Parts: sequence; C-alpha cells; structure tokens
Amino acid sequence: MSTVPLFGIVFGVVFTGIGVRVLTVGQRLRRSGVRVPGFVVGLRWSGGDNGVYYPTLQFQTAQGFMVQTESDLGSNPSPVRPGQQVTVVYDPERPQRARLDGAGGKGVLHSVLFLTFGVIVLVVSLVVVVSSWL
Repeated sequence: MSTVPLFGIVFGVVFTGIGVRVLTVGQRLRRSGVRVPGFVVGLRWSGGDNGVYYPTLQFQTAQGFMVQTESDLGSNPSPVRPGQQVTVVYDPERPQRARLDGAGGKGVLHSVLFLTFGVIVLVVSLVVVVSSWL
C-alpha cells in the first residue's frame, strides 16, 4: 500500500483539528471575550508567495495591564495596517489570546475553510485506503 493515503489522513486530521480550534476560540471570545480599544503595532508576513499577514495587537486589559500579542488569524490582504486603531476582543483568563473584533476576527470563514478542506482530504484518503483493502 502507498504511503500517500496515510499522509492524506494525517494531513486531513491536522487541518480538521485546526478548523475546530479556530472555531472554538472564536466561540469562546464571542461568549466571554472582553472588547477594548487597541492598536495594530505590526504585521508579520508568513507563508512565502501565497502567505498571510498576522497583525500584532497592543491593548490595555480591563485590569490595566498592557498586552502585546499576535492574532492567531491571518489574512491576505490585511484588513488593517500598522498604527491603525482597532477594537480587540481578548480572553480575560488568557489576555494573550486576542483577535480583531468583527466578522474576520470571529474565525468563522477560516474555520469553515480548514474544516472543509480537512474533511475532504480525510474522506478521500480513507476511501483510497479502504478500497485498497477490498
């Protein structure tokens, strides 16, 4: 049996897991996140030619602590630019877990893309593995 379907299974599981995590964090932030004004202090490019920009956010928590953290959601093109004032939503238990507030910050589109791609790769790989056994 070829190792390609096995890599497909691993790849599918990883992408599905990323999709679930992005969706779970987004739901937690919607339910219990704290919204505060903040600033974009930088953009980090990742991924080579087809990469994405990850914004670095700086904000003050409700308790008065200054936090600087990178969002776990990136996009291309970036919807923000360094120096721009934004609304940040953060987890009060883990302020380093923060995103831009708004539709893009919820992670729904990201999670749907990761979940869809991961499930398709996983199902196709499983079909190939099972059909090779028959």
